[in-house]
Amino acid sequence: MRVKGLTVGALGTNCWITADEETNQAIIFDPADNAKRIFETIEKAGFKPEKIVLTHCHFDHFLATGELKQLCGGIPVIIPAKDKILAESPDYNLSRAFTGRPKTLEFDETIDSGDIITCGSLKARVIFTPGHTPGGCCYYFENEHTLISGDTLFFMSVGRSDFPLADGALLNESIQEKLFALPDDTQVFTGHGNPTSIGFEKQHNMYVY
Repeated sequence: MRVKGLTVGALGTNCWITADEETNQAIIFDPADNAKRIFETIEKAGFKPEKIVLTHCHFDHFLATGELKQLCGGIPVIIPAKDKILAESPDYNLSRAFTGRPKTLEFDETIDSGDIITCGSLKARVIFTPGHTPGGCCYYFENEHTLISGDTLFFMSVGRSDFPLADGALLNESIQEKLFALPDDTQVFTGHGNPTSIGFEKQHNMYVY
């Protein structure tokens, strides 16, 4: 699997692109902003984008989604089912509070815990990790030992739980019971900041109790 990352938007959000090494079929995770830059990165890498997938539906993870979908030929936008309320509400997705410009997210499909997202030979299992948002999800590529964690787990930190509909205790439970159950050598590509690994976070993350 090839992984390309861009940090975009006012809140420094990571957009990750995962691609099958043989076919170059690709998934775009969390196109936060600057659709043209993301698309140029895809074209330069020779990727063939097949779908846009959101880890959760806070505004800073989806602002480029509509434009990028069109640039990529109308590929489907997939969101966590339990985050529909955020996609549809500028108050819950924080766009009104943070930017003063209310935004909503149009999507084509929803996914839920245990679903499998495929792209070429790649298979990612949906891991439901509520807490930062009601429907937040991580995506686990078991064969590649790789996790796209969104804002659930960061390098030596975790997602905020002081936003509307967030739940700190539930976030901690999601990490302890679901993410820390993964192999220690799992690479973690986070929604903000540097990548990390499950083993490192189990040893050093003081925010998980």
